[in-house]
Amino acid sequence: SDRSLTLFDLRMSSPARKLIMKTRCNSLCWNPREPMNFTAANEDTNCYSFDARKLNEAKVVHKGHVSAVMDVDYNPTGREFVTGSYDRTVRIFNYNGDHSREIYHTKRMQRVFCVKYTYDGTYLVSGSDDTNLRLWKSKASEQLGVILPRERKKQEYLDAVKARYNHLPEIRR
Repeated sequence: SDRSLTLFDLRMSSPARKLIMKTRCNSLCWNPREPMNFTAANEDTNCYSFDARKLNEAKVVHKGHVSAVMDVDYNPTGREFVTGSYDRTVRIFNYNGDHSREIYHTKRMQRVFCVKYTYDGTYLVSGSDDTNLRLWKSKASEQLGVILPRERKKQEYLDAVKARYNHLPEIRR
């Protein structure tokens, strides 16, 4: 309620570090692979990634939502995280990217209050104001189930083409 993020060392009786933000922080999640980094979901439509050793400024500001971000959760690999927002969308960000790589929404979905990754990172679950839980694939275009070698080779080729021409606006979109 006081717009601050406070880090406590349990061995001491006083706070270790304190950061006062411009707007309220709704949720916070630690990166499971880089334990000194965390991401905070904020009321000002952005998420901020911090290094706990250097709290004077955010490492990355993740933009894309148009309303308050309510929850954030990291993939078990620590390479991406998911956010849920009042703008009725679920977005997936790379941990060091400033814009989302994936956006999920439906006509009936209301404000999203909570998001979580499954333990294997294949799916993510969102809970919204309409009292529904929705299950999403973390990579929307990925085929689930048994993949033949020919199909896997084709997908690897398509991924290589995307990586090669990523600088073009049509491919980036």
